[in-house]
Amino acid sequence: MYEDLVKMAQDSLKPVIKLAENNTALAVKLLKSQSVQTAELLENNLAHVQVLAGAKDLNAAVELQQKYVESLGAKWLETNKDNAAAIESAVGEATKVFEGSLAEVQEQAKKAVDSIAKEVNKAGKKAA
Repeated sequence: MYEDLVKMAQDSLKPVIKLAENNTALAVKLLKSQSVQTAELLENNLAHVQVLAGAKDLNAAVELQQKYVESLGAKWLETNKDNAAAIESAVGEATKVFEGSLAEVQEQAKKAVDSIAKEVNKAGKKAA
């Protein structure tokens, strides 16, 4: 009986464990993305400052700055789209876990109701 109780507890924790794994994978992916983007930003800023320092006149410096800001904005947009897709995927996985758990609970409840109905019928027949 104790083993059955432990197994039931483990089975009921499977969705929670799956959600934790899903959240951990999402966190790792987002942190890795942030780390890569931070490193690239620092490298690109240094390279931009070096190029900017070599500019001969103010117009060239302004043009270089404008191109840099535009490329930076495009890179951030791309990164945000990738991160949003990762989050959307994680939400989809979480939804599947919840739906699967709900279906499982409904099935177990139906089995319990059927079992109780059978026992009530048996008891009614014995009493009659």
